[in-house]
Amino acid sequence: MHNNNYKTETLVPVQVSRRREEKEELRRTQNKQMGSKQFEQQTKDFYRSVDSTNDKYMIDALKKVRESDVTHPESLTRLNGNWLFNR
Repeated sequence: MHNNNYKTETLVPVQVSRRREEKEELRRTQNKQMGSKQFEQQTKDFYRSVDSTNDKYMIDALKKVRESDVTHPESLTRLNGNWLFNR
């Protein structure tokens, strides 16, 4: 009769274990870097948006657009599905 109370474990060489740890550490570092880059990009985008509200050229251009009575033809807006919003 066999007693199967033992768990067999395979021994891993030290170099293999170190390579696995280094690979895992690299993965964690890259994930942190990607997360911080994404956060920085969102912050930059926000500040660009805020800066554009103070841009004299953009303010003047938007005034001209609002004053203009030029529109898209109704047939084109119906074709593109924007007709409900632009009538």
